[in-house]
Formats: sequence, C-alpha cells, structure tokens
Amino acid sequence: MSMNSKERIRMLLSGEIPDRIGRADAPWPETRARWRKEGLPADVHASDHFKMDIRMNTRVICSFLLEEKVLEETDDYQIVSDADGAHIKYWKGKSGVPMPLKHAISGREDWERLKERLVPDEHRFAFGYYGNYMFEYNQGTLAQVKAVREKCTTLDEIFEIMEVPDPYEFTMAKMGDENVLMKMAMEPELLKEIFEAYEKLVLGSVEMLFSKGYKPDGVFIGGDIAYKNGLLFSPQMYREMILPHLKNVVGYLKNDNGLRVVYHSDGNPTEAIPMLLEAGVDCLEPLEVNAGMDVRKLAGEWGDKVAFMGNISVQAMSGPKDKLKEEVVSKIEACKKARARFIIHSDHSVPDTVPLENFQYMMELVDKYGKY
Repeated sequence: MSMNSKERIRMLLSGEIPDRIGRADAPWPETRARWRKEGLPADVHASDHFKMDIRMNTRVICSFLLEEKVLEETDDYQIVSDADGAHIKYWKGKSGVPMPLKHAISGREDWERLKERLVPDEHRFAFGYYGNYMFEYNQGTLAQVKAVREKCTTLDEIFEIMEVPDPYEFTMAKMGDENVLMKMAMEPELLKEIFEAYEKLVLGSVEMLFSKGYKPDGVFIGGDIAYKNGLLFSPQMYREMILPHLKNVVGYLKNDNGLRVVYHSDGNPTEAIPMLLEAGVDCLEPLEVNAGMDVRKLAGEWGDKVAFMGNISVQAMSGPKDKLKEEVVSKIEACKKARARFIIHSDHSVPDTVPLENFQYMMELVDKYGKY
C-alpha cells in the first residue's frame, strides 16, 4: 500500500499501524555543514534529502517579544539579551544547550512590569524546518510567514507540525529553573498567575493562526519537566499546578481542532507518563538514553497507549556501524514485536560528531527493518 508521510504519521499518532515506522530528526547547523563537506547536496536541506516524514514547523513565539541585543562578544562566544529578557551565552561555531546567565523575572515586581506584553500578536509566528534553530526560521508577521510557508511544495504530503511550549517551559524561559522551582513551593499564587497567562497567550495565538486558514496536522509541545533521575518536582505538585493548564491547551488543540500531540521532555519523565496521557498526549519524545529511557522497555509497558519518537543514542550514531546497527535494529524490532508505534529519531538532536555516512546507514536500516 502506497502511503505518504502525512498519512503515515497521522496513523502512528492516532493509534493505528501504518506501512512502516516514521522518521524525523534534528541535525545541528554544524552537523549539516559537516554533511555538505561529506556529500550532502548544498542546495537541499537534510530533512528533504532523507525524505523525513515530519519536516515543516510553524512556531508560536511565546516570549515577551523584547528586542534582542548583543551584550558582549568575543572570538569564542556571544552574550545575548533574548526576547524574554534573559541573558544567554552562546558559544560560536558549536550548537547545543546555551548557557543562561540571568533571567527577566526574579519576583512579582518583574512579573507585574512585563506581563502586559503577553498578548496575541501578528509577530508571534515563524516558519521553518523541524529541528532547525530559531535563527534559521522565517519570522515576521502572520502574512509574511504564510507567504513563506506557501512556497513549500511538500506540505500536501508531509506531516506538518506547530510548536508551542508547555506551562513549565514557558515559565522557565522567563525565570530560570531554580527560581521556578522555588516559587512553585514558596509563592504558588505567583506561579498560578503565570501559568494562567501562558494558557491565555497560547490559546489566543493559536486561534489567531487558525482564523487565517492555517491548520497543521499536529502540535509539538516542548516542556523539559525532567532531568536525568526523574521529574524536577513531585508528581503531586505537577498534577496540581501544571497539568490543568496543559490539559486545557491540549484539549483545545486535540479535542476541538483534531491535532495530534507530540510531547517533548529531556531527561526521564517516566513518573509523568500517566498524567501526560491523561492530558491527551499522543507521542513521547525524545527519550534520552543517558537518562535511562529505553523504548524496548517502554514499548511493552506503554506501547498500546502512546507512540514513541526518539531514543536512538547519539553516541551510537557517532560510533562504529555495528554498534549503530545493534542500537537501531533492536529498538525497531522491539516496537514491531509489541505493535508499538515508533518514529525513528535521535535521543535529542544530531551533533556534528555524527558523519553523513552513519546517518545514511541509519536510514537504510529503517528502510530494511522498519516495515510493520
């Protein structure tokens, strides 16, 4: 049966088994630059070259929309004041996790000063390839983003997503992890106001987008609620403070508008899986190997309830091909055996330690072993 990417991912996220597992990934800009030196065509994006099933993404920008400024620059790094007012250190010539130095909100006084900026706005949208860094996106008015998006010739066949943060990720960008966690315990009323503002902003912005005739196939919700050893807070605190707002957003996107939901959290969010499913999440991503996530185990425990995206170790992707084959094939076969729905993807993003030859080999393994 011939099936395009849109049909395939829709089935995987809807509880059905398609022709084969899906595929998507997020190579760093430096990785794509390396691959071009190793033979990737210069005029073709890696996601197009490898015919990824999830390719294009519209981001809903939930920042304070402050003017971005370079505060300090050396040969090795830049310190930037970003659209949320955070001071972030970016190393030059290498991607990965930037280093936050300072955040805009330390307490209620800062929140009262900035909260009025959190309203839907025509400039809160950007369009680009899934997995690209924000500076690679086309950002502007809704009309400008729409014009760029309409030039994409593959939208009828690929699964197109929209990206929004979850309540915690939204707040963390404005306060920093440590401050959010302390305020959740010591000033819960302040956090409640911020989470409510998050919900209003996301729903209002998405309504604005939909009112212009744009409707993606699914939504990618980013919320780094965990670290290597588990959740950043107790399950009870998550249920009481964060989950209700996630439920409301997912309910609007999924129940009212038919979008399928991929939820991203770094670390090990296993304790939150029942609550994420309760909220309506359809797929878990990226399943970090170094945090103990293993789709071979998850497939047997949760495979009848949720799809999986990720869990291919970047260390294995960077190493010898026999180790890469063992990693990829064992996880594909475990998902097929459990009739679990799987989208092949790195366990976060693809660093420039991964040669083009290895990534091509991984896609060949998907073609060979990935049919259901």
